[in-house]
This record gives sequence, C-alpha cells and structure tokens, in this order.
Amino acid sequence: MEFPRASCLAVAALASLSCGGGDGPSTPVAPVAPVVVAPDPTPSGAGDGASANSCPLGKGDPAAECATRSPQLLTAMDTALDLLVRSRPELFDTQEEAGANTGQYRVLDREAYLDGVIANLRAAGLCAERSLDRERVRVKSSNTFSEEWDVLTSSGFIRRGSYSYRQTCEPAVFPVEAPDLIAYVRTAFFSFECSAGVSAPPPPEGKLPLGCDGFVTATPKQLNGTDVPSSIHGSEIEWELREGGDVVRVVPDPRFSNPFNKVLRTTGKVDGFVLCATVLGKTGCLNGRTIP
Repeated sequence: MEFPRASCLAVAALASLSCGGGDGPSTPVAPVAPVVVAPDPTPSGAGDGASANSCPLGKGDPAAECATRSPQLLTAMDTALDLLVRSRPELFDTQEEAGANTGQYRVLDREAYLDGVIANLRAAGLCAERSLDRERVRVKSSNTFSEEWDVLTSSGFIRRGSYSYRQTCEPAVFPVEAPDLIAYVRTAFFSFECSAGVSAPPPPEGKLPLGCDGFVTATPKQLNGTDVPSSIHGSEIEWELREGGDVVRVVPDPRFSNPFNKVLRTTGKVDGFVLCATVLGKTGCLNGRTIP
C-alpha cells in the first residue's frame, strides 16, 4: 500500500524507535518539528491473525513458554500509539484523559483503535496481531520472543507504558495456523436427561444409564487446556461412531443448533461404545459404556 509522504515520514520515525530496548519513555514524546499526518484508514482486517504476508518473520510456536519479564518493545508500542492519536483523531476524545497530561485519552471506537495499533506496528516492520480473545496486542521483532500488551483499560482509555505490558513468550508464540493451535479435541458428556427415578453418574466417568439420554460436546483445546475460540477453528466437525452402533444412536442436540453437540440414546444393550469428533485434522474420542 502506498502511504502519503507525510505518513511515510511518520512510519519511518516509528520504525527507528521500534528497535530500542524497554527503557523508552512511557508518556507521549513530542516531535522535534511539527509533522502533519493525513488520516490513513486502518486496513480492513488489520487486527486479524498475522499471516505469511503480514509477518515475514515466520510462524510462532503454540508451545512457547510465557511469563512476565522485562519488555523490549515498549518504545515501539508507545510510538505506535502516538502515531495513531495523530493520524486517527476521530478515534479519541482528547479532552478526557485517564490521567492529566499522560496521553491516555478516551477511546471512542474500540475495534478501530486496536486494529489501528496493529496496523502501525506492522507498518514499522514488526509482526503484530490481536490475541485470541481479541482483547490484547501481540508483537514481535524476531522469532526468539513475542510480547503481549493490554493497551485499552476496562473503562475505555488508552493504557500506556510499562503498565500495558503483560507477558513475554519464548520463542515467539505467534502466528500459528488454526490446526497447529489445536492440541487435542476433548469429547465428553456434559449433561444427561433421564427418566424418573434414574440417576446419572458424573459426566467425566463416561457412563450412560439405559434410562438416560447423554449430551456430548466436542471442544478443541490448546496445549494449556484453554478452549480454542470458535472464530479460529470454524464450524466444521466430523462425528464418527467407531464402535457400539448397536449400543447407542447418535442424534442432533435439539436444544441447540450447534454441530459440536450431539445426543446419545441407548438401544437397551449394556456394552461399550466409542464416539469420535475430528476438527481440522485433530480427533478426540469418548470411550463410553452404557450401564443398567
């Protein structure tokens, strides 16, 4: 994309600052000379996951270890915020600050703000994307590490400086493709609907009384056990009753139009069954058994 000359100057300034360490100023830095920057619309999808085009540094490692350390990209992050305030003034109420003279203005458009920060970091030659929950910003200058930043307060103001730093992952934790992000698929009962007088055991036991319908869900999981957002893994799923076709029947869950939920109904036979779900090439199975 071609930038107007003024925008190119601002981007160049950002790029030069992004190589600094974590000791940069945490408050806005006034330019040496006034620079007029024409508003530059944030590219559509700027906050989406980094791809080969947006992140030439390469893929991340979903198994990276993350902890709080000393941030190395503080100056780059603050400079990206400064540039966004100058180039997209319509996103802010500069008359209202979280703290006097801090540059922590009220944000008027949350989505455009976060996507704008991503766009400015990418324009500076860094790799950047929004976190899986879309609430934070991930950024890296190499594949040896990546940092996560929370640049928006819960009350809707810019959060700046070291207070916005959250964690560092080594090696870099992003970008990853959706299939790489899914470590496993948890397929299990989550509830039962039983005839009067019939009690069901705890769902994790995988046992289905003959007098009950068992409600099963398949959940793609990350390596740390947290759910992979549906916006990442999509709506495609394959179900297969590998064993026990004469023991249970698999039917859609009538309570929800969710392809990741199924209902198991018994045929009256006491025996084992195996129900498997596959999402983006990863398979998880419920090894269950009907009981009297």
